[in-house]
Amino acid sequence: MQSARLALSILQNRFRLTPRPLWCTFLVLYRCNARCPMCDSWRLKPGRELNPEQVRSVFRKLGPLQVVRLTGGEPFLRQDFPELAESVMQESRPRVLHVTTNGSFPDRIQNFAAEFPQPRKLQILVSLDGLEEEHDRSRGPDVTYATAMDSILQLLPLRKYGVSVAVNHTISSPRSLHDHAELASRLLPLNVTLHAVIAYAESAMYTIKRVGTQASDLIMQSGYPLHPNLSVCDVAGFVRQRISDCEKLPKLAERIAKRYYWTGLLSRLNNESPPKLKPPCTALRSHIRLLPDGSVPVCQFNTQTVGNLFEQSLDDVWFSDTARNQRAWVDRCTGCWAECEVVPSALYSADFLVQLAAGKLNSTPAAAQDYQ
Repeated sequence: MQSARLALSILQNRFRLTPRPLWCTFLVLYRCNARCPMCDSWRLKPGRELNPEQVRSVFRKLGPLQVVRLTGGEPFLRQDFPELAESVMQESRPRVLHVTTNGSFPDRIQNFAAEFPQPRKLQILVSLDGLEEEHDRSRGPDVTYATAMDSILQLLPLRKYGVSVAVNHTISSPRSLHDHAELASRLLPLNVTLHAVIAYAESAMYTIKRVGTQASDLIMQSGYPLHPNLSVCDVAGFVRQRISDCEKLPKLAERIAKRYYWTGLLSRLNNESPPKLKPPCTALRSHIRLLPDGSVPVCQFNTQTVGNLFEQSLDDVWFSDTARNQRAWVDRCTGCWAECEVVPSALYSADFLVQLAAGKLNSTPAAAQDYQ
């Protein structure tokens, strides 16, 4: 059944039809105890946050899903987060429940994971901005490197039950870029996978002046809207090394996915026009985003909303004139390269496999020595 739904979704996305969602990214709150300079989430008005029973109502409308990402803000600021996650699991039965956290509540995180009834479906991603000095400078006194590492260490014993634990390194400064190699070295003995993301200049989802707007200037025909702090760095050299490092990943699917992301990013950093990779976007198709109050935005770079799933049925939101007009905008969009948008788009359009078959993911560029 899952395979049949995936195949149908792929066909519908490639022909620009409208499948029902299979991947949901749910911002459970805007509130955050970090003070990251590249994100205004902590500055935004909290607004209404659906309680677990209201979340249950929303996900009952969505029905079965394959992947649900719970993010924020910082999800574990919510005391009712375990009940919220349970509502999602019971109503939509995803194969993967992915939780992103800054790791500032080690005991809450460990208790949540230890009591989670389906540990093999649980993936927890802890965010770091670099080593101690850079991370603490970036995130502020309430979200320290030491606390995040404590969260990671507390989660490791739960891997024997199937819980997946990984680290996401957000790179938004020269120091952060420099820290990546040592961070990888520290995590290697723990057998913890280290992901990396090159920061955008801004995001319409988390930047105060852009919330509720189309941030079209961040969606480029060629190039990449790099965070200004990285303008002095050899980011392309760093990315070439990441492509080479994909060969070390133990799982084939992960190697393909990461090579796809880094290859597309390198193409944009090199200002190739058109860029080497550009999957059909699945925003408002197989990929649905939810805001804390149940509103449905278009994507990370267009946070205009098409309805509210707490107040309306899925059909009334998904097949409304507003949603159709915004899908037309998606189809005209020149394409972003934010990983949280790229991965579901590449999966639900089968572009991973299309580009692999075309040989675009096979070559390994020479890596810069600085990042060996």
